[in-house]
Amino acid sequence: MKNLNLYLIRHGQTEWNIADRMQGIQNSPLTEKGVLGAKITGEYLKNTPFIQAYSSPLPRAMDTRDYILAENNVSAPTATLAGLSEMDFGAWEGQHVPELVKLDEFQQYLKDPENYQGKTNQGEKYLDVLNRMQRSLDEIVKNAPADNGNILIVSHATALRILLCVLNGGDWRKHRDDNYFPRILNTSISLVNYQGNGDEGTYTVKYFNDVNHIPD
Repeated sequence: MKNLNLYLIRHGQTEWNIADRMQGIQNSPLTEKGVLGAKITGEYLKNTPFIQAYSSPLPRAMDTRDYILAENNVSAPTATLAGLSEMDFGAWEGQHVPELVKLDEFQQYLKDPENYQGKTNQGEKYLDVLNRMQRSLDEIVKNAPADNGNILIVSHATALRILLCVLNGGDWRKHRDDNYFPRILNTSISLVNYQGNGDEGTYTVKYFNDVNHIPD
């Protein structure tokens, strides 16, 4: 029986985050604050030995993962999983959000996840993101190098938000409502426990979106 603690962390702040540009499968580098946030997160978790460390293949997630591990007391093997990547926003990638909010389909993306289809931007649908994130977690626990231990997973805001909402018993169709489930903050920590045999099991959210380790 496996008993694994999954530490799901959003990458540190990036240049496009502060420029208010859509950032999905395209990348922008971590800011100085983003690097510091990752290092602080690593310091906070330095007594949490990781048996494995994953991230999406996007550089901002890989860099955050590596900054965290640099502070850890155990050298964990690293890997990337494409399924942990951010939502693909298609033609919206890199565009200024204050301009995008004028578009009807962008408003649907923000307020009506169930009916958002990504028609004008050729972007990814929410359920596709949720399904690949869930498959990634299943793959991670199935291939864990030990039956007990801690696994670091660095991913992205939109992808983590829908996943954590559902793992916490929520309705994916409502996950964009800030009053229903919060947006996931940079270098926030969410802890999910897995218990099962690797093929079948239960994910339990212990806490989510914790930024108490990050100074104001």
